[in-house]
Amino acid sequence: MAQPTPFRDKHPILVNSVLIVCAFCAAIFIGLLFIDVFTSHGQEKLVPEVRNMSLEQAIDKLEAAGLDWEIADSTNWNENYKPGVVMDQEPKAGSFIKAIRTVYLNVNAMHPRIVSFPKMQDTPINQSLASLHSMGFKNIEIDTVASAYSGLIVAVLVNGRQIAPGTGVPINAMIRLSVGDGSLNDNNPYMAIDTSTIDSIENAQALELGL
Repeated sequence: MAQPTPFRDKHPILVNSVLIVCAFCAAIFIGLLFIDVFTSHGQEKLVPEVRNMSLEQAIDKLEAAGLDWEIADSTNWNENYKPGVVMDQEPKAGSFIKAIRTVYLNVNAMHPRIVSFPKMQDTPINQSLASLHSMGFKNIEIDTVASAYSGLIVAVLVNGRQIAPGTGVPINAMIRLSVGDGSLNDNNPYMAIDTSTIDSIENAQALELGL
């Protein structure tokens, strides 16, 4: 009596198609499982508040919460914060993030940035103010003195003393600019400081006062 033909031999295309579909589904399942494990799906952590803390305190708090950390920037100096204090963080406090994500910290520099002080004497006040502000100087005082030309800087004091151009100066230094008023001009002994210079001085003084 003849043996019945196996189903696989009788329908090879159908059987192979089913096997391929099963293998494909198994691959998708394994891939999703791998992604789920790799991305810590469902394992979210609450980001704590670490701003205004010292870097050491912030690290302790983040590690206690099971989060990794990284310093994004520690070169900027802000006189409103103590040296080495966390000024900002990303993600923000109160966010829920994956356990594998990193919290990035912006830390105040330990010392003010030092810059090479430019030549200021005999330069226009508008140009000098723009240069100083672009370099990061904020503590700037301006006064006027008698001179032959108006609107030009006659003298510069840094923390109360004269310095040579190119000297390294911390950006939190106190800068005092003495601006000529043009009253000693031989052609017009009564010449006063021009309106645009007065506006520049008043604007700079208001900026320093936070007005």
